[in-house]
Amino acid sequence: MSINDIGTTLAIATGLPATFDETGYEALTWVVIGGLVSIGEVGDDHETISIPDLTAGRIRTIKGAATGTTIQVSLFEVPSDAGQAAAELAAKGPGGEYSFRVSDVAGADQYFSGVAMSWKRTERSTGSYAGYTFSVTTNYATVSGT
Repeated sequence: MSINDIGTTLAIATGLPATFDETGYEALTWVVIGGLVSIGEVGDDHETISIPDLTAGRIRTIKGAATGTTIQVSLFEVPSDAGQAAAELAAKGPGGEYSFRVSDVAGADQYFSGVAMSWKRTERSTGSYAGYTFSVTTNYATVSGT
């Protein structure tokens, strides 16, 4: 049975954990980002390595190095929200690395770290809401917790 993602939260912490595991991430000080609308896909992409086999007439593919992805985040505006202020500072600032925690209603946490960037005000129109978008490019492997 599938579950929905209603109740999911996103939190931000300044800097990187001492260790890239659940213990290291949980030692950080977290601020929940209010007004969460959506979080893009979290995880890595991999290079593909093609190995041609002339005898078999087939090209075999194996998995290469992992690379971080860019995760898009959308928020609706919550005035005076400390989490939104922290995310804005991270995305507009000089480019230091930050850590993020996604917590779902089933109690599972997912952690990732990287550079937040591209803070933008959402479109202003008769069919939209006041809000913001930003992205996080991950520089380290994603960690799943309990």
